[in-house]
Amino acid sequence: MPRAADYAIQGFLYQFNKTILEILKAQDDDTVTVEGIVEDIEVASPVLLTAIQCKYHEASTSFTPSSVYKPLLQMLKHFSDCPTAKIRYVLFAHFPSVSTPLPIVDKTTLQAALASEDKELKKHIRAVPPDVDLDGFVACFAMEFGPSYDEIAKAVSKELESNGLPE
Repeated sequence: MPRAADYAIQGFLYQFNKTILEILKAQDDDTVTVEGIVEDIEVASPVLLTAIQCKYHEASTSFTPSSVYKPLLQMLKHFSDCPTAKIRYVLFAHFPSVSTPLPIVDKTTLQAALASEDKELKKHIRAVPPDVDLDGFVACFAMEFGPSYDEIAKAVSKELESNGLPE
């Protein structure tokens, strides 16, 4: 199997494992939606919707902000469409070489994404209104760097055990 297909399958499995963790961490009155209206995983509590986009970049040698421009632009578009909604946007991504201190995805990153000349991003850039509130988006956005596939799979196994499933 070509390596690209290998990484695509790992990406799906990574998202699956992150989804299981979110389900197991959810409160009794939360609703977890897989492949929801906003993102890959949505956790709706009585007061907030957390919209999580998962990205798995095992083949990347390092993190570059441009590697997450597309999901950022998609989230920014949704934010501009729903400015009064109580939504926390989370980009949960794995890059094998991310180290401490973690890279920051901020207003400058969003401005760079909106100014990108990448042809693949043009339709996403055009979809975001020019007057979008970048500061407002940054206030409800978080970039989380996740563990490797093997580590997240182990975390799921531990969480299942702590919820009463035998090893």
